[in-house]
Amino acid sequence: MILDAHFHLLPDEVIRNASFYNESWGGMDGHLRAMDEAGVSRALISYPTTDFHVRAAMTEIAAAAAYNRGVKDIAANSGGRLSWLAAVPLADAGGMISLGEEALSEGASGFTMPTNGGGVYPDEGRFLPFFEKAEAWCKPVFFHPTTLSPFGFEKLRHPLITPVFQYAFDTTLCLAKIIDCGLLEKLPRLKLVFASFAGVMPFLAGRYGRTYKMLLGRGIVKGMGEGPEEVLKKIYIDTSGAADARMLDLAINVFGEDRVLWGSDFPANRDIRASIDAVKELLISDTSKMNIFSGNLETLLCN
Repeated sequence: MILDAHFHLLPDEVIRNASFYNESWGGMDGHLRAMDEAGVSRALISYPTTDFHVRAAMTEIAAAAAYNRGVKDIAANSGGRLSWLAAVPLADAGGMISLGEEALSEGASGFTMPTNGGGVYPDEGRFLPFFEKAEAWCKPVFFHPTTLSPFGFEKLRHPLITPVFQYAFDTTLCLAKIIDCGLLEKLPRLKLVFASFAGVMPFLAGRYGRTYKMLLGRGIVKGMGEGPEEVLKKIYIDTSGAADARMLDLAINVFGEDRVLWGSDFPANRDIRASIDAVKELLISDTSKMNIFSGNLETLLCN
């Protein structure tokens, strides 16, 4: 069985009011057909972040609530093939908690959040009450790279450079800031998932750990309790349509094979089969492959 941990299907209201996403990001029949062709049993819908709230002249909380209502209806009509994560913007903690409570009462499997909101990252103390609630609810928080204010957006907006590099760097920075603020030390049962291998973190994990130890020894940074490389073993990441088994190997080495979730990133990535084949090429046990395809996500979503 294959479960998709990174799947997008936008309600019509969002597509009409978002500047980038077109009709190919909606329409449940086409999405289910793509799943069938690739052999994917079920998918978890997450929010790719949009400028919906800006163009619809809504607050971010109101726009997220509208998205949640739409995606809830999509999942309810999917014959059990689709589950959904509730969009929760980085806004006021009270509004985030109320939004989360409402979504959980309507069947959300967890939450999807941008890596930053207007340059504000989730490590700020004002967001701690929401994460405390997420831990108490035992629901995962999935971080998707922001499309509105990615790292360096003040100086550069480019149709190729921005989604490839700036999104990846923003995801990496978001995770680094979360580790630095000690969020998982405060909330050890909190479940955090980062899209797309957590950006370039797999390539920098070794340098991160070495530099931390050197600076800690000189008294330049505060102690984390555990070093960065140990904390990374507590993070979940998804594969976001990656078709290179070498990248998967690196992610397993950094995060652990029990923390890697297969995800297609459909419809941004339309070659779902290639990303499935990459997992099958790994030199790991069949049991480990099936955990990446489904078991790890099932464990993550199970209270």
